Amino acid sequence: MFRVAVGFVVVALILLAGTLYMSVYYMKQEQQLAETGDIEGALEKARVAARFNPFDSMPLTVQANLLLRQGQNDAATEALREAIDRDPASYANLVYLANIQINRLNEPEKAVKNYEAALEKNPRDTGLIFALAQAYTRVGDLEAAKREYEKLVEFDKVPPRGLFNLGKIYVRTGDPEKGVETLQKAKERVSAGLERAEGAKRNEREAFVRSVDLALVDALVVEGRYDEARAALQQSDSEQAPALLELLNTNPEAYRETVLDSEV
Repeated sequence: MFRVAVGFVVVALILLAGTLYMSVYYMKQEQQLAETGDIEGALEKARVAARFNPFDSMPLTVQANLLLRQGQNDAATEALREAIDRDPASYANLVYLANIQINRLNEPEKAVKNYEAALEKNPRDTGLIFALAQAYTRVGDLEAAKREYEKLVEFDKVPPRGLFNLGKIYVRTGDPEKGVETLQKAKERVSAGLERAEGAKRNEREAFVRSVDLALVDALVVEGRYDEARAALQQSDSEQAPALLELLNTNPEAYRETVLDSEV
């Protein structure tokens, strides 16, 4: 009886090894077809690989990527959900799904839930924290977004764009003084490497500095520092500066309300 049981185990292991080998084989074929541009062929090989190895989420993640290349966003999300079911411990698939939901499907609420679930598995992933903060902002939960950006500040891993967003959030959640301070840090950070930048990168940084300058003006107006805001607008080369200066001169309270009602 014992020998029979051992025999069954050996056969089962042989079969398992065979199916795993076939899964790897078809994934290699998928890669070759994808490199030649045969996306349909690559998809079929990835599907076969997924059937041979029901424990591996990679063939499904690959399917999702191929489907996205074809513009099949809904089908890609379904493949990723199945990948998540196969490997609940992996946070990468949750992030991938959330990225599709927020960037392609305009479903920021769903993206928030998946970013949150991923962050529970890897709470110090600063890129993920930044993505979650942006998603919170998209759904209008500024307090939650502020909390995530402040984590990045605490980790000393906040990029200039994060400081920019955090500064604007401070302004809109009742702390314009802290908003001014944070926006000035954002400007200092991006201006530090401005002289060394060239071409498109320099143009991008200069445009970002102009955006920070206007956000600083907004913060000064909300704080009631009208003279400083007026001086900043007079020195600005932004196309919006003249209209904002006119509004500040004629109706500063309306300017303030416009800032507080605007999106981050």
